Amino acid sequence: MERTGFQRELRDREVDVECRGFGPSFNMDNTHYHDCFEVYFQISGDRNLLSGGRFHHLEPGSVLWIPKFDLHQSFQGQQDTGTRAVLYFREEYLRGVLQERAGELLALFAGPFQVMRLDVFQRRKALELLYELEQGSRAGQELYARFVFGQLVLLLEAWSRAGGALPQEAAPTMGPKYDRIASVLAYLKNHREERLRLEDVAREFFVTPAYLSRSFKACTGLSFVTYLNHLKVERAKELLLREGSVTQVSLELGYESLTHFERVFRQIAGLSPTEWRKSQRPGEDKIS
Repeated sequence: MERTGFQRELRDREVDVECRGFGPSFNMDNTHYHDCFEVYFQISGDRNLLSGGRFHHLEPGSVLWIPKFDLHQSFQGQQDTGTRAVLYFREEYLRGVLQERAGELLALFAGPFQVMRLDVFQRRKALELLYELEQGSRAGQELYARFVFGQLVLLLEAWSRAGGALPQEAAPTMGPKYDRIASVLAYLKNHREERLRLEDVAREFFVTPAYLSRSFKACTGLSFVTYLNHLKVERAKELLLREGSVTQVSLELGYESLTHFERVFRQIAGLSPTEWRKSQRPGEDKIS
């Protein structure tokens, strides 16, 4: 059985920093997503990471912006060991700290510049702030943690605007095989509201269904159907936060049966569509 859909839980905290080293045996063995935003810092060594439907090769100084509910997974790079740090935060926390500037920062997660490069000075400053943020948030120094968080994200935004961000076509990737599958991933995301079959997508890319199935699983760790279901559920969550009914969302995503949609959603999210929407809007009555 494929392991997917793991969500990093911040529990009662709205911001968190995780720093860890990795060795030859460290690989995320499941493609997963979070219900919060993530900024991934490659400190030393290198990693390969699937995010945003693309495969990225991250070297020291690389920063990757990962939106919430984005399917991603990291793989061993060319070096066996290294260190990375990850900043997790909720949108509500960002808006509370940055107020009217929050939209500018969030735009970086949706824009065409998912990867950026930091120079030596920028790396050192970012790590100093990450360390201070980690210490402040764990020690219960909420006001200081908010101050440091604001400093860090505003610096990252400024560095990105100043030329540190890499256009998608210029960002290092993992090679031709993965680039081909990345094209398939982009196609699936652009057409995720349609009724897609493996055979139809294989025909679109002039390969056999068997070849596409094998290559897809080898590169992503997931079957074609499982990945597509995750994309649809990711989109369903966006639609469910609007005012449409669960039935309307099901139809918009190309499901022939409401029962099938609810079964797939529960399998991935752990809740029914109605239950999930209520969990996101406590105290409100929902349209079902």
